Amino acid sequence: MDTTTVKQILLEELDRYTGEGLNDYAYLTTNEAEQIYTIVDIATVRGKRLVGTVLVARMVNDRIVIELDQHDKMLVDALKAPGVPETQIVLAYRGETISA
Repeated sequence: MDTTTVKQILLEELDRYTGEGLNDYAYLTTNEAEQIYTIVDIATVRGKRLVGTVLVARMVNDRIVIELDQHDKMLVDALKAPGVPETQIVLAYRGETISA
């Protein structure tokens, strides 16, 4: 799959992780120059404010490298559903590396 399509699917899927939850709000942050995308979660639990990065993905050439994923619905599954090939997804959080 071409790089433009892969990136478009990545951004569409990441956008689905954003918005208001039960006690939280999730934001998509981007750095286009570095092609890195994060989901930051701001929550209130038992009166305490918690902020954390819960998902980190980046584009490296034509591949999506998932550095961190702490969701019940894993990004890798969300990417494969619309057709991103497994060969273009690198699960860095599981120790996978980008092969040449």
